[in-house]
Amino acid sequence: MPVLAAGVLVAEGVSFLLVGSAALWLHGEPIPVGDADVVVEPAEANLHRLADALAGFALRPQEVPRVLALPWLNVLSVVTSYGMVDCLLERGRLDWQTLCQSAVRIPVADVDVPVAAQADAWALRRRFKG
Repeated sequence: MPVLAAGVLVAEGVSFLLVGSAALWLHGEPIPVGDADVVVEPAEANLHRLADALAGFALRPQEVPRVLALPWLNVLSVVTSYGMVDCLLERGRLDWQTLCQSAVRIPVADVDVPVAAQADAWALRRRFKG
């Protein structure tokens, strides 16, 4: 289940917000979850934590780019044993502060996962999924 990947990122100290279908599902929407879309805080130290975490649980860790490349990527997709994780790096650079204002924490397994507000998750979905 891709939502568990978000729990792993929390446990690894990565600062992000879960968006997309996984966020909507955690908000109680009856929606299929195909992957975990995460908007990543763009701070340099956080990108280091993200790269280390992804390399630790990616099925093909050699495909995780070096941390120096992350500030230049729009999206980084990584296949994990929990499913696909799409790191929305550009959204982090552009929307991090705005999305954080109304974010909530929802328990997943033994951690509280930071999740975009339901309205924000729907707005992003409409904007980018059509």
